[in-house]
Amino acid sequence: MKKFLLFTLALLPLYVTAQQFHGGIIAGINGSQVDGDHFAGYNKLGFMAGFFVYRPVSERLDLQLEIKYMGKGAAKKTTKTDLSKYKSQLHYVEMPVLLHYKFSEKFGGEAGLGFGYLFSCAEKDEYGKIPDEAAVDFKPFELSSIIGFRYNVKPQLTVVLRYSYSILPILGSPGDITYFFKRGAYNNLFSLGVMYELGK
Repeated sequence: MKKFLLFTLALLPLYVTAQQFHGGIIAGINGSQVDGDHFAGYNKLGFMAGFFVYRPVSERLDLQLEIKYMGKGAAKKTTKTDLSKYKSQLHYVEMPVLLHYKFSEKFGGEAGLGFGYLFSCAEKDEYGKIPDEAAVDFKPFELSSIIGFRYNVKPQLTVVLRYSYSILPILGSPGDITYFFKRGAYNNLFSLGVMYELGK
């Protein structure tokens, strides 16, 4: 992860200084769940952080590329009658490709695809970490759909709200029956973040 961040930091000035390209940093929080584990609710809090570059396509349309860390997964809440616990922690490097449309000077919408690589994952229950031999076989790659809205607070500062959902199952063996997953699983999350454009 450290090597990835150093590599991206080294490349960022090249993108930003290129003709008609602009870029900056993005960071925020994720509220996520995994559809298919039978635990409803965006109970798993995660973080996102990375870099973005964009190029204007027209007066109202921009093409944007991001490289960032995304914390996803799910968490089961305990109740008075059910004290069992479950949490999945899924750590991705994600590269979204987005089209951003400007409705006005302040508001905009966006849509695109996210290409993710799962570099680390862990599952826990009320007894602690679930052993690897009993853990779910999550796929190493994810393809997700993304839609969102933006609000420009200042010329260089933008607040962005996004919704993301896996297009393909994130389980390696969706037909297998496990304790928590019956068939198929999909990342389902909302993200709230800020984008700060460098050089403005």
